Amino acid sequence: MVDLNEFMARVASLVNDSALQIEGKPDELYEASFHIFKAGGKRLRPALLYASGLAFGAEEEALLPFAVGVELFHNFTLVHDDIMDNDDYRRGVPTVHKLYGVPMAILSGDLLFSLSLHIPLSYCSEKKSNYRCVEASRKLAWASVTVAEGQALDMMFEKAESVTEEQYMEMIYKKTAALLEASVYIGAVLGGAEKRELELISNYGRSIGLAFQIIDDILGIYGKEEETGKPVYSDLREGKKTLLILKALQIAEEEKRKTIESVLGRKDLEREKYSEAARVIEELGVPAYARSKAEYFVSKAIESLDHIGEKGRQEYISLLKEIAYLVVKRRK
Repeated sequence: MVDLNEFMARVASLVNDSALQIEGKPDELYEASFHIFKAGGKRLRPALLYASGLAFGAEEEALLPFAVGVELFHNFTLVHDDIMDNDDYRRGVPTVHKLYGVPMAILSGDLLFSLSLHIPLSYCSEKKSNYRCVEASRKLAWASVTVAEGQALDMMFEKAESVTEEQYMEMIYKKTAALLEASVYIGAVLGGAEKRELELISNYGRSIGLAFQIIDDILGIYGKEEETGKPVYSDLREGKKTLLILKALQIAEEEKRKTIESVLGRKDLEREKYSEAARVIEELGVPAYARSKAEYFVSKAIESLDHIGEKGRQEYISLLKEIAYLVVKRRK
């Protein structure tokens, strides 16, 4: 058996060592670009890519540039997301735009995005490419398009009078799950997985991505600031149309609904007002409802892995299952 903690630590170390060798001028641009990266992070997406790749027999040499690519892309989305939400902190440190200003933060995000594609494609070019390398690069580019669409929907939903749960699921698929799906797909395609296996591993990545975002929504209201690295009640302040808020507004009676609506998108209220709205949402049983949804998607992810059967190396299939369970247990 492969130990999950040791595996994730090893992948994180490989990705960190490789990414932090990247140099360029001007210095301030590169310092700003890697500010959030250096603050830490679980490196979940590289771990998924590695586990999937090794499950299908990929060589680690081929996995590393793509693992670095997906993590740099993820960090790009964080930098720009913080600008859009005007957040002050990320991973317990000041956000890039607060330290370096908005223009430099935008450029640092642009650089990370460019590097996320440049590094894998440079590897493909050095190896004189092949179908697997090109297809893996295509999937990463697909994820970049899809995430942008999801981010746009997320912003548009803040102003929308009503959003359905179906629309919400489409948004979080694009915003969050697509990159997790791409990560496991890239690993599998580099390992030579066949069409049916690629479908199954994609279903796995999509399912844990949906579960991940739903848990994120719970933490966005009920997470501890010292654990999440973001301000408590941040989703209420931003007026995010998360699953918790959508469900609460749907089932709440008029007085409770007004309590919730009175804080949405209001960034200047006292902490007690947000706390009261969070208490109302909890009384309605919405966090438990959301968690049950996340657990459902994890069960779908496990089911997809079970259908891969003997096609994959079982120690890494088991590792992917452990990661799926980890998603719903996380506290940050």
